[in-house]
Amino acid sequence: MDEVQTIEAAVLSFYRGGSEQQKETHKWLQQVQNSPHAWSFCWELMQLNKSSEVQFFGSITLNSKLRNDWAEVPKEAHHELKQKLLETIVVFGNGPKIVLNRLCISLGLFIVHMLRHPTVIEEVTSMFLNQQLGTLSKVTQIEILMCVLEGIPEEVKNVRTQIPRALVCEELNRNAEFVMQTVVTYLNEKLNHTVEPQDMNGMINAAKCTGSWVLHGNVGLDERDNLIQTLLKAIHYCYWKEPKDDGCLLPDDNELAEMALKSLASIISSYSTQNSKYSVTIIRFMKMFLDVLVPILDAEYKECNDNENLALMMYALFISTLEGFSSAIFDGIVAESDAHEVYTRTVDMLIKCTDKPGTYPVDEMCSTYAMEFWYLLQEDVLSMDTSEHRKRCHEAIKPVYAHVVKVLVRKSQLPTDSSMHKWNDDDLEAFRCYRQDIGDTLLSCHDVLNDMMLDVLSEALDESIMYLSYEQQLPSSSDSWTLLEATIHAFCSIAQKIEYAEHPQIVKLLKVLNEIPYEKYHDKLFGMALETVGAYSEWFGDNPKYLPSAIALLVKGLNSTRASQATLGLKDLTSECQKEVVPYAVPLLDACRSTLQEGRLKSSEMIRLMYTVGNILSVIPYENIIVYLDAMVSPCFAELQVHVQNNDTSEPAKARVLLRLEMISKLFSSLNINKTANAGDTGDKVAGQKLCPPPSAVTGPGPVQPILLILQKTMDLLKGLCTLWIHDETVIDTLCKALQQALTTLMDDIKPLLNEMCCLVQSILNTNCVVSAADIAGNFILMFYKDQDCRQMMVQLFTAIMEYNFAQMQLNSDKLSRIADLIETFYAFNTRISKKIPICYSEVQVDCMKLMGYATKCMMLPETAPMKKSVAFITMFVKESPKHTVMMNVVLAQGENILRSTFLCIGGTALRTQVEVLADIFLALNIRYPTEFVQWMKLLEIPNFPTAFVSANEKEQFMRKVIKERVNKRLVQDHVRKFAAVCRNIIEYEGK
Repeated sequence: MDEVQTIEAAVLSFYRGGSEQQKETHKWLQQVQNSPHAWSFCWELMQLNKSSEVQFFGSITLNSKLRNDWAEVPKEAHHELKQKLLETIVVFGNGPKIVLNRLCISLGLFIVHMLRHPTVIEEVTSMFLNQQLGTLSKVTQIEILMCVLEGIPEEVKNVRTQIPRALVCEELNRNAEFVMQTVVTYLNEKLNHTVEPQDMNGMINAAKCTGSWVLHGNVGLDERDNLIQTLLKAIHYCYWKEPKDDGCLLPDDNELAEMALKSLASIISSYSTQNSKYSVTIIRFMKMFLDVLVPILDAEYKECNDNENLALMMYALFISTLEGFSSAIFDGIVAESDAHEVYTRTVDMLIKCTDKPGTYPVDEMCSTYAMEFWYLLQEDVLSMDTSEHRKRCHEAIKPVYAHVVKVLVRKSQLPTDSSMHKWNDDDLEAFRCYRQDIGDTLLSCHDVLNDMMLDVLSEALDESIMYLSYEQQLPSSSDSWTLLEATIHAFCSIAQKIEYAEHPQIVKLLKVLNEIPYEKYHDKLFGMALETVGAYSEWFGDNPKYLPSAIALLVKGLNSTRASQATLGLKDLTSECQKEVVPYAVPLLDACRSTLQEGRLKSSEMIRLMYTVGNILSVIPYENIIVYLDAMVSPCFAELQVHVQNNDTSEPAKARVLLRLEMISKLFSSLNINKTANAGDTGDKVAGQKLCPPPSAVTGPGPVQPILLILQKTMDLLKGLCTLWIHDETVIDTLCKALQQALTTLMDDIKPLLNEMCCLVQSILNTNCVVSAADIAGNFILMFYKDQDCRQMMVQLFTAIMEYNFAQMQLNSDKLSRIADLIETFYAFNTRISKKIPICYSEVQVDCMKLMGYATKCMMLPETAPMKKSVAFITMFVKESPKHTVMMNVVLAQGENILRSTFLCIGGTALRTQVEVLADIFLALNIRYPTEFVQWMKLLEIPNFPTAFVSANEKEQFMRKVIKERVNKRLVQDHVRKFAAVCRNIIEYEGK
């Protein structure tokens, strides 16, 4: 069996074999493609008697060789290669399409390599236009030509060519107008006469071609009239050329119209950085867009239309034009000019887009596109320079935004039960995001309307209540709640903007929320009411007399199907109004205790409710805290005690242990009497009881923090839990997070228990160094290392962390990626130590050489997080090292190794998107060790290091630039990014 037959068999095996066989075959075929012999056998594979799979492999092999291995083609063979290409294109001119497309790309690649010849594009174009390709029809030759021309600019970005990039760009710019003229002439010729079905592929390729070449040519936007008119003419032709029985465009017509719209968008976006230069031109083009496209949008203004994607692209074109040239168009808000007409027509069109008939996304997909415009318009107007002009524009857009608010309320209505048959999970998720976008857009509306926004929403509230009352009188009114829910959602969305004043509209809203008979309607209505009350927590802090109604509603929600929103609302309310809830603390605690005891809440709701409990306990008399802690927290520890006594490590037991620990953790995060010591005066009342003076008002030491009391009583239990679950990372992690919350709350107050807690954490570090264990140990060390009474324990903790992690890295030395999370945590911890208390490395017996050695290995991991943390550690260690002899000796010994690893990362180990972080290492070494840095940088003099693609001259330039720059981090990042591209043989192509 000869070579071609072997390859042919391998290709068929790849396409028809199993996954394991495919993997090996693919690897072998790639090696074959890379061999110099591929220039020969690729033509033999592209014979008509071969299978389509084999023909396709031959075509992609030719692609690969032209893109990557042009240097293997002798100059004298260029003409022969071109002839072979053209002959093969003739052979496949009528298909298979998949092979022909690859051959067109190959011809484009050949042209890119031959751009030294100034007429190569004109020659190839002339050959096709004059039908010099054998038996192929004129239509086919034009179609192929447009495909070839369209691909040339794209291939320039990826091809490895021997021509200097500057020359390539220059040649593209020089040929751009010739290509554009050729394409536009062809399109106009077809559109001005009868278009035959067989012409459509050529016209589609021509429309694509305009979009790919528009970045070239150094032609101003004001010189693009003919091109814009031609593309709009193509869209108009495709839509209106003949009546459509089902309303749906034919596939070819639809594709041509879409390609024309994409090219229009490319044209506009390519000039968007020259906003002010083309203000008159863009107004003219916008009028053209409005004249041609709005009638189509009006015809498609209905639910479930068949040309929705075309409408989407039209709206997208308008939005991208507005984004790029907003100042030119918004100058027409109050001006008497063509710009004013364009502005008003655009606003009318986008209001209709926002109010597209049907429900997003099951009946329509367009309305989401206009959201961006309403943000853009308000931002531009409110940031105008001239105050008088801004004031006039502001007043002019207010009625528009008032109307938009009512439209958005209507569009945000939830799907009803009767319509759910049309929805799937993806639709529901898309609508959730859409509703969030509406909420964000309402915030923009508020920025324009200010207090008028509440008037508009108040009117909407009245209308929704009237609608609800009217619908209730009808036989089927089960879905009448959606408009009221949407109106409440609008109030909820702008809550963050409402402050201080006792707005009558908000008072009316609260009254309505407390009067709605929720049992008659879907529970989603009640859920939104609860969410809204929580959203206005900050407002209640300024208007506490309305707290009773809010608390009553939220407490009612605890015993409903919407307990999730109720617990969220209580969490927000007791956080924002901690002082103000004092008079209602006891009833609130009783409600929370009752709800927890009844056991109806989900785990997440119980955990959240404990945060509320902590907030309330923090403001009641100290003796009451102890009573309620005993009643509400003891059950958590009692259940944990049972599991420990029974040695129960079953899955159900684990779930309960995690729940109880998370509840305790939440309590620890919010229960803090020191934070609220000045929250109220001594005359405040708690449900009729006189408050004790706050601890700060008492002479002598204040009361012991309740969390410390809890820990003192339960430390043995926590140790037992740790012993029982020591090999379960989830339980240990949750336990450590609870202890971390306690530390965060108590701070220095934790000292009475510090020794026991450190022993507990150290026992974890010695066995199962979970992330949160390292975090809390790091916090202990940072807080107490300088305290002489605690020094010995901190040294033990520090040593335990280092030894455990060194052991794990040694154990996984061949595959450090297995412990990527541990490495991330370990070097994040050491970065903090290097920055805050670098003296540790001198005073504790730690192998700093090993620490740095592993860091240089970890920075080369493919995982982003450990790579970045390792780089951050090395950078910080280097910066702090001159002040500490031990650290300085490590850097001096490892400096060359650090740079070696850094260069390897730049050369290809690190992702290209991550290489810029390596600039920090260069800067740190250059600032702290300038003389040694110059010597270490000479690593680059090693041949083929870090890769074979970078020349000695390029390495010399990089060294000089980096050594010179000690301050400008952005500049060093830029040097590193460009050097990485060179090392990886990637051309950083910059368009116009």
